[in-house]
Amino acid sequence: MPQQKRSIKGLLDSLVDKDGLKTEVTINITNQTLTRLSLTLLGTGIAIVVIANIVKNLRPNHQLALIHKEIENIQSLIKK
Repeated sequence: MPQQKRSIKGLLDSLVDKDGLKTEVTINITNQTLTRLSLTLLGTGIAIVVIANIVKNLRPNHQLALIHKEIENIQSLIKK
């Protein structure tokens, strides 16, 4: 089933007429398109979670490092 090429002008003409913007627009989504869209959104969500976890685990936490440094300073002061 060959896909029809649609131009921007054709899409705009279907959304706007002589009276202005059309309020009733029909969009047909096939099962194949819906499946692709669903899989793309699922894959994107998974990728975002994986990247966030990688960045969180590989990048050093500067606040935690400062807290450890302060604890070491306090412990060294207590030992003196």
